Amino acid sequence: MVSCRMLTLCVLWLAACSTARPEPVSPTIPGETTIWDGIYTDDQARRGQRVYQQECAECHLDDLSGNGDAPALIGSPFFFRWSNLSIGDTIAATRSTMPKGAPASLSQASYVDLAAYVLAKNMAPSGDTELPVDQDALWDIIVTEEGQ
Repeated sequence: MVSCRMLTLCVLWLAACSTARPEPVSPTIPGETTIWDGIYTDDQARRGQRVYQQECAECHLDDLSGNGDAPALIGSPFFFRWSNLSIGDTIAATRSTMPKGAPASLSQASYVDLAAYVLAKNMAPSGDTELPVDQDALWDIIVTEEGQ
């Protein structure tokens, strides 16, 4: 028989689990921030390009098309993987797995700049405000295909 204390602990644990990051939101909510809202600057994308050339191009290639084990970071493969997820999701996944052999070895700012570069290469427009370094703010920016 389950004690009241055990039942209370189970309820608290379930409540804590329910506050975890939800699964992808689909479709996007009108007024929600997406990658098509000018969420990064050209300068930030240029910084990201330097990071990409130094840390990523060897595997993902100069044109972001990928090769074998390294997936493409541009076009349909990018949108297939990341649509309806947040920029926070993309950066968290990248940080936990890349660069290959040295995950989480870059600064948060470098991962964010890298995301700006990938967005630029995927034709998302730049704007007047940099993509924030604050991970919490990145959860609110959704990747969508253009026109969604």
